[in-house]
Amino acid sequence: MSAPLADRWRRALPLAVPALGGLAYLAAFGAPARLIAVNAGALVLASLWAVWGRLPTSLGVRFGIALLAAALLFFPLLLGPAVGGVSRWLPAGPVLVHSGALLLPLVVVLAAQATRFGPALLALAATALALQPDSAMLAGLAAASAVLAALRRSAGFALVAAASAGLAALTFGRGTLEAQIFTEGVLAQVWAAAPLAALALGALLFAAVPALLLRTAPREETLPLAALLVTLGAMAAIAPFPFPLIGYGASPILGLGLALGASGTARQG
Repeated sequence: MSAPLADRWRRALPLAVPALGGLAYLAAFGAPARLIAVNAGALVLASLWAVWGRLPTSLGVRFGIALLAAALLFFPLLLGPAVGGVSRWLPAGPVLVHSGALLLPLVVVLAAQATRFGPALLALAATALALQPDSAMLAGLAAASAVLAALRRSAGFALVAAASAGLAALTFGRGTLEAQIFTEGVLAQVWAAAPLAALALGALLFAAVPALLLRTAPREETLPLAALLVTLGAMAAIAPFPFPLIGYGASPILGLGLALGASGTARQG
């Protein structure tokens, strides 16, 4: 394999490593074949985009894409469906996709590239997530914004981080839905049967993903993305939220693929 091609495929490792571990978990614990097929299909599509997909290098075009992605976070409130007063999903044919898991990683990466308008993009996303409400995504957004505030020495990102953390605390426990096996409570389920396997799965998200992300693109983009994913995993470990990349759900896999395809190729500004 040539060096440029190897470099391209290396970009998919932060996605492929935890997602493959997730497929192994689903198979080992008897998940229905349909769930395994959904995650596997999402992994193939997301990996292809992470390796071959590219957005235009123009910062203005990327800002427009980020603005559209942040605006799409409001669509669940308009299109539904709503479950128990919660509107977090976008209809996509026969399936539903979690809007925050799909779109927020891309918004974070593009906001990191648009230093001037980045805080406004993240503030727009925080507003949509608070209305859904989704405290896990808000906590992840707070962590990503805090990292950006430190890296960019930006008061704007710091304000978004503080506001998102406050909104996460205010909405925590609101709209809590019944936990679904293979989606929520993943580490607890594995721990009950095989503690070492649970530690290994946790290490894939909490250690391997950040380490691999830092090898794919500038740290100004990968550190906030890692903070987002690690926080989502932490929230899923303490409350009934979806466990990203490893538990069942195409949205986090596709969302990380979109973000990886957008990282590392913009003209910074």
